[in-house]
Amino acid sequence: MIYHYTDLNAAKSIAERSEIWLTDFRYLNDKEEFTKGYNVLCEALENYNNFSEVHPETFQGSVKRAIKFIIEDNFSSMYGNNIFVSSFSKTPDLLSQWRSYGMYCLEFDGEYFKEENIYLLECHYVQNEVEALEYADTIIEQFIMPALLDSWKKSEELFIDLELSSLLEIHALSFKHSAFYDEDEVRFVMSCSPDDERIELRIKGQFLIPYVSYKFNPSILKTLIVGPIDNQEIAVVSLDMFANKIARRVREKGYNNEYYLLTETSNIPYRSL
Repeated sequence: MIYHYTDLNAAKSIAERSEIWLTDFRYLNDKEEFTKGYNVLCEALENYNNFSEVHPETFQGSVKRAIKFIIEDNFSSMYGNNIFVSSFSKTPDLLSQWRSYGMYCLEFDGEYFKEENIYLLECHYVQNEVEALEYADTIIEQFIMPALLDSWKKSEELFIDLELSSLLEIHALSFKHSAFYDEDEVRFVMSCSPDDERIELRIKGQFLIPYVSYKFNPSILKTLIVGPIDNQEIAVVSLDMFANKIARRVREKGYNNEYYLLTETSNIPYRSL
């Protein structure tokens, strides 16, 4: 299971619409996370030479040229896709999450998203540069090279630089500072071309924030959780009414005839004074 901590307005909207919003990473709180992750992946790629017999020499040459082109010409900043992100945690009832993101939480069946056209990235909390490079090698070995090989087989050398640039931007978001270790974060990441019609804009303060809405099967939403708020018992009474209404709608629409949406309360004894 995975958990999305948020405020009551967003929790209600997500449950009613069966829709999650992914925000352009450039408008998140810490853009430096992406920059550091991108740089460490580029450094690991420059030194990567762990090709095997499944990687033809022509493929290796194409990859090396693409790496050189991206790094030397700053290819990503010129032609990169828009990268959209939404954050979840693998840990329920976490005080730091309640404090940071809101006093409501939605529990989802995370297995569903592994089958969808979306990247589900577990964040790696970086302790030092050596350890970051080791993890970058793992990402290259397990995710980037297999994806590049698949792309190369389909179109030879034609689009391998575009594919590599996109993969670097996506997996750069796997890295987080070790200070946030307790968040146990999982990130949904989606790559869209700049002219993708799914990109919309919402107002926040003085900015227009680009985002993409992502529809999910409503039956994967399992539980609505009330955080450590005052008058928690009263809050859960109306939340039960809301959950029952959502569950009836899901059953009526034929998603799951035995579906029920549960409600729970946080066990953390916390008061905001």
